[in-house]
Amino acid sequence: MNVAIAGGGTGGHISPAIAVAEAIRERYPDTSIDFIATPRPVDRRMYQQFGDAVHILNPPRIDRGILDVALLPFRAGREFFKTRKLLRKLGSSVLFATGGYPSFFPVVAARSLGIPSIIHESNSIPGRANRLASRFSDKVLTGFPSATSGFRRRAVHSGNPVRLSLQKYDRGYAREKLDIPDGIPVVLFLGGSQGARAINDTALKAPENVYVLLQCGSRDKKRISEESSDLQMIQAIDFVDDPALLYSAADIAVARSGAMTVAELTWFRIPSVYIPYPFAADDHQKWNALEIADKGGALVSFQESTDADALWKTISSLLEDELTIQRMKSSLEGIMPVNPAGTIAEIVISTAEEGS
Repeated sequence: MNVAIAGGGTGGHISPAIAVAEAIRERYPDTSIDFIATPRPVDRRMYQQFGDAVHILNPPRIDRGILDVALLPFRAGREFFKTRKLLRKLGSSVLFATGGYPSFFPVVAARSLGIPSIIHESNSIPGRANRLASRFSDKVLTGFPSATSGFRRRAVHSGNPVRLSLQKYDRGYAREKLDIPDGIPVVLFLGGSQGARAINDTALKAPENVYVLLQCGSRDKKRISEESSDLQMIQAIDFVDDPALLYSAADIAVARSGAMTVAELTWFRIPSVYIPYPFAADDHQKWNALEIADKGGALVSFQESTDADALWKTISSLLEDELTIQRMKSSLEGIMPVNPAGTIAEIVISTAEEGS
């Protein structure tokens, strides 16, 4: 049996693709898996471990409006037939797609070949590409319960899959590996793979009694390194594909609220302060953050009204309030379904068997 997994363009689409692939391989080791990715650097970096099982396609964007495809009929048609040819060559029994514009053509191509397909929407507000793709897919899964109402067809809440390779390390071990001094609280700042200047600038204003792990993004690394060179309690990191040590060492996190960041912080039970990216499509990061905050697992601070000094007062208060921290961790335990990656793996395989 061959499973084709379409997911690329951003870490938020690639991480769940890898997570489901890991779960399938663990449960069904005889199943072959191939990935459909984009030419973007993030795809090359995150998929490099899979070698020849990664196939590059370059579809036009359709999540900015179907008119974009209508204006590019040659490219759209070319990518559709290339994708169709690839799926036939692989002999795929099922297609799993993690959303975004790179998933649209594989889903449509699978439908044309009679191959069952499943799409997964990781955000609380379904994106346009997934809403379009859902018309051609056999099943729709969602990472957040609220997302199920965003489709015109039945959707099932599965949770957002987290990679099995994201190991939960002992806190002391993680801090030792990261050269963090003993007996000091650790705040993890995450701006995503591209970084976030507003979050980076807030991290630079940390009080002296806090150790900061700052994933600042490659674009801002030089500036942050220069501005933090005299600060002994800030460790700047451009981006890591495996942030397990960072998560394991952190007491709390300050982060954007992309779906997979939220899923991973929830999986590691890290109380967080989310600063949603204000220009995300359909403002989905705001709704991702609010869904966790409404259940007691996080706080939300909107970028336009975020003041660094006030935010640090909030962070300091949290660090001093062990009871609130424990309540937030308990809330996080109840938010994420048990092993979403495993659940999705079972759905993918059973769908393939139903279609055979």
